[in-house]
Amino acid sequence: MAEEDETTPQPAAGPKSKRKTISRKAVVGQLWRAAKRQIDTHEEHLADLPKGTTASEADAKALAVLARTVRELVAIEEPPATRKDKRTDDPSADDLRHVAQLRQDLARRLEALAAQDAGENSQEADADGDAG
Repeated sequence: MAEEDETTPQPAAGPKSKRKTISRKAVVGQLWRAAKRQIDTHEEHLADLPKGTTASEADAKALAVLARTVRELVAIEEPPATRKDKRTDDPSADDLRHVAQLRQDLARRLEALAAQDAGENSQEADADGDAG
């Protein structure tokens, strides 16, 4: 029956709600403490690795998640007046088009450099062949 209570929508709370209201500051504080515990655990894990051993891909991903969590918590704590337009980690369609354009431009430039280098090398070979 407890499962039914969790999934059933609750009616709007009246003035004498049995639910305890939790402030936003308290929730953010709990999130910071949880993040701190995770960071401490991750640091201990990395410290326990044998000397000369590199961290695994899973360790790198965990660190990336922790870094993003901290960044998000810092953003939550910023006063709304000082918040800037927040960029997400997920690229937009415009970002992807821009990256594709940059890749194409880079590929063209690399091809031009390779062709130029090949032309210079063939001229040097011709010059060496004429001299001998």
